[in-house]
Amino acid sequence: MKARNTVFIIIFIGLLTALIISAALKKHMPMNQDDYSGNPGGNLYGGGLFCEHEGKVYFANPNDGGSLYVMNVDESDVKKLAGVSVESLNVDDHRVYYALSGQSSGSGLGYIRKATGLFSIKKSGGDSICYTQDAVGVANLIGSYLYYQHYDKTKGTYLDRIKIDKTDPSTVIEAMIDPSSCDSGNIYYSGVPSGNNNRPNDYKDMYLHMYDTRSGTDTTLFEHQMYQPIYDNEFVYYLDLETKYQLHRYSLMTGEDVTLTDERVDMFNVGGGMIYYQTDSSSPDAALKRMTTDGTDIETVATGIYCDINMTSSFVYFHSYESLSPMYHQSLRGGVNVMLFDPH
Repeated sequence: MKARNTVFIIIFIGLLTALIISAALKKHMPMNQDDYSGNPGGNLYGGGLFCEHEGKVYFANPNDGGSLYVMNVDESDVKKLAGVSVESLNVDDHRVYYALSGQSSGSGLGYIRKATGLFSIKKSGGDSICYTQDAVGVANLIGSYLYYQHYDKTKGTYLDRIKIDKTDPSTVIEAMIDPSSCDSGNIYYSGVPSGNNNRPNDYKDMYLHMYDTRSGTDTTLFEHQMYQPIYDNEFVYYLDLETKYQLHRYSLMTGEDVTLTDERVDMFNVGGGMIYYQTDSSSPDAALKRMTTDGTDIETVATGIYCDINMTSSFVYFHSYESLSPMYHQSLRGGVNVMLFDPH
């Protein structure tokens, strides 16, 4: 009887502690404007390895197993924030949000290989918050909610969300929707391929959709088969599935759809008036190239196969397909001057 009472007391104290922590988070966690977005869509499609905010760049350091670091935009004053391997970086005025990349950058009893979950820490480091320890795909901070691809072994992967103070968790769409591209509270995404009869038919078409996170309404904007749409200044850039992955630009204002390159494109990023893109990796002429957003001034940046193209206001970052390290960088604009990115 005494043992039973002891167990009851322990459980009660644990629940009470959890409630106190939850209430404290809700009281002291500053909220964001509804139209806030934590990282540009092109970066999140590229793993979310870099994220710029107020003159600082938060990044997964390729020289330290992808651990979380911060530096100035000019790459000076490099500091380590956390010794875990991160991706899907998002930042607001107070915290850095990230998903674990699936492996630890450290070793020993304090590290778990193939770790998963969605977390945040203060921008100065420390004060970690865990939102889930389940497997997470892409995560995007939109307003005061984290929208993320949440894997469940019984349901599959759905688009879920949770408030940054750990309240109001819910499933948004019962399909593996990618929330990477967002502007003014609207998620721009392509539907998912068919093949799972448990998913709603509305999301099997691969068309361009817009999900309004404030009203919860979903609109089909363009009935055209596409992949990885990126919103940028009233245009949506995308890979065209109907023309063997050519890069297109669709105007939301006029409905005009323009082919920017006849080459097959594996991945791309848009920012600062520039597009950086990787051409067909199966071709002997595979290369990382760039152009202006109207499709002019095409240049070869580096020959070979590169991936995870991330941008800041000053640099574009990328690495070889085989490994996160070494990583390279190039001035976003100006002449071609690819160099090794070696933060220390």
